[in-house]
Amino acid sequence: MLVEGICLIRRQTITAQVITYILDLIKKGQVKPGERLPTEKHLTEELKVSRTCVREAIKSLESLQLICVRPKIGAIVLEPSPGALLNAEYLSTSAFMQQADSLIEFRKVLELGLVALAAEKATEADWTAMREVLAEQEAALGLDRSTPHADLLFHDALLKVNIRFHKAVAAATRNPLAVMVLQAISEPLVEVSRRTNEMPGVPEAGLRQHWAIYRAIRENNPEKARHAMRLHLQAAERNAHSLESKDEAEAALPVTAVTTAYKNNEDSV
Repeated sequence: MLVEGICLIRRQTITAQVITYILDLIKKGQVKPGERLPTEKHLTEELKVSRTCVREAIKSLESLQLICVRPKIGAIVLEPSPGALLNAEYLSTSAFMQQADSLIEFRKVLELGLVALAAEKATEADWTAMREVLAEQEAALGLDRSTPHADLLFHDALLKVNIRFHKAVAAATRNPLAVMVLQAISEPLVEVSRRTNEMPGVPEAGLRQHWAIYRAIRENNPEKARHAMRLHLQAAERNAHSLESKDEAEAALPVTAVTTAYKNNEDSV
């Protein structure tokens, strides 16, 4: 049963609002570890949002290891770690675009320098490692997506291999701090990438951009590598903005409707 929720939901992207609501249930102990979250249908009707928004929120919380989705059972709440709660708070208290813009801005500072350094220092072993990751990315793009479960596996594989490519570039710099910093931003990077990778053509374009980055590194051309990475990050920025427009067009979550839903739940307790 849904009980006391958030009295006032700030104007965020719809998915972020759903994340806020579910996270609040977990933090207040209204749904405890080992218990099942309200069903997708229940959340859709209760919050007056689309199933797509609910599914995206569930995927985000699962990627942060706050819940586990089990076939024929539903979403089960896990014992939250402090780190998982911190990352979830960041998702729920910041609008998606604020997160995406901050992340891309930081990546421009970080990865433009890293890719130039990688072009100077990369060895044959580094080039081989990058090619292997790119081959896996190509293979991931060919995975079956005909069922919801298969589609989930497709996106999981794509996310993992995408992060691995950027880590391979960082590793080629021979700077251990570079790898550590990239690892530190990997979780929010996964969340942003997961959502934009669901847009048509984005995964394929990402692969082409990765190949361009690799070729510039292989040619030991720092300026060309910086240019290729800059184009890649600019594409990521455009995709994030397109996603924001899509979310807003889908319809804002009316505060009055949600507040009424919460009030009805309070009355039923």
